[in-house]
Amino acid sequence: MEAGADFIKTSTGKLEPAATPEAICVMCEAIKAYTAKTGRKVGIKPAGGMTVSEDALLYMAAVENILGADWLNNKLFRLGASRMANNILSDIVSIETGKVQTVKYF
Repeated sequence: MEAGADFIKTSTGKLEPAATPEAICVMCEAIKAYTAKTGRKVGIKPAGGMTVSEDALLYMAAVENILGADWLNNKLFRLGASRMANNILSDIVSIETGKVQTVKYF
């Protein structure tokens, strides 16, 4: 952040452990302190290890609780979770239709 990064990221997602709730909380606290010191908002990207919608909700809740709702947009919060995309789409379709469905889009 001090060097000008627009985002900080947990990992490449290629090695375990990747994103963890503990890591996101520590990173959010660092962003919060940096923003208070400089006035500049830095984004956060949990990456790796996320596979279900509940994982996304967990990280969104951590970001919102520590950094605030202002961070819940694509300019400041992104998920590096390609394996989770179809699962989220499946959950959305299942909620909308009332039937459990599996979507294979990606």
